[in-house]
Amino acid sequence: MHELATHNLNIWYGNQHAIKDVSITIPPRKITTVIGPSGCGKSTLLKSFNRLLELNESVRVEGQVLLDGEDIYAKGQDVTEIRTRVGLLSQKPFPLPMSIYDNIAYGPRIHGRTNGNLDSIVQSRLEAVGLWGEVKDRLRAPATGLSVGQQQRLCLARTLAVEPEILLCDESTASLDPISARGIEKLLHTLRERYTVVVVTHDIDQARRLADYVLFMWLGELIEHGPAKDFFTSPQEELTKAYLAREVG
Repeated sequence: MHELATHNLNIWYGNQHAIKDVSITIPPRKITTVIGPSGCGKSTLLKSFNRLLELNESVRVEGQVLLDGEDIYAKGQDVTEIRTRVGLLSQKPFPLPMSIYDNIAYGPRIHGRTNGNLDSIVQSRLEAVGLWGEVKDRLRAPATGLSVGQQQRLCLARTLAVEPEILLCDESTASLDPISARGIEKLLHTLRERYTVVVVTHDIDQARRLADYVLFMWLGELIEHGPAKDFFTSPQEELTKAYLAREVG
C-alpha cells in the first residue's frame, strides 16, 4: 500500500533543531495536509520524505523515514530510486528548458520506463492533469511558453510520468491565481485514488477543502494529528484550537 512513516525523526540545520522527535504514519491513498505557521518545519518534514534535504550540506538527520517498512536513510539505499518513488511538486513551476513533450518524456527516458510507449505516456499524463486538450497541437513548442497555471500542471504531469507511489506538494498552489489553484486542488482529489498525497499548506481553508488527514506542526514539533473531520470539528490541543481560530501564528 506504499506506506510512509517516520520514527523518532529529528532534523537539524547546523545547530537549529528543525524537526523534534516526530513519529507519524501517513495514511495511504489519502490526502494528508501539513499545516502550521511559517518556519514550523512543514517543508523540512516534507523534504525528509524523499531525501531532498541532503542538497543542504548543513542538514543532519536522525531517526527513520520508512517507505514500505524500509528506512530510506539506511546505508546502501538508492537515492534516485527513492526520489522516483516519492515525487515532489514544488511551490513554483520549473518546466525544463525543452518542449512540452520532452518535459513529460524526460523522466521515463532516463529511468528506462518507456516500454516503447512514449507517445501514450505523454498523452495519458497530460490527460491526467487536464492539459492534453490545451497543448496537443503544440507538443513541440517550448514549455516555458505556457501560462504559470499550465506550467504547474505540466510539472505535475512530469512527476506522474515516472510512476511515483507518493506525491509530495510543497505549497504547490501558492504562486497560482485562484482559478488555477482550485484546478490543482481538484486534480489532487482525483489523484488520491491512485497515490498517497502529502500537501504542505499555510492556508487553513485549503487544508479544510483538501484533507482526509491533518498534521499540525509548531516549532518543529507535531502538536496534533488525526482525520480531518475530527481535527477541524473537535481539536484536542489548546494550541491547535488557537491556531484554527487564527488567534496565534
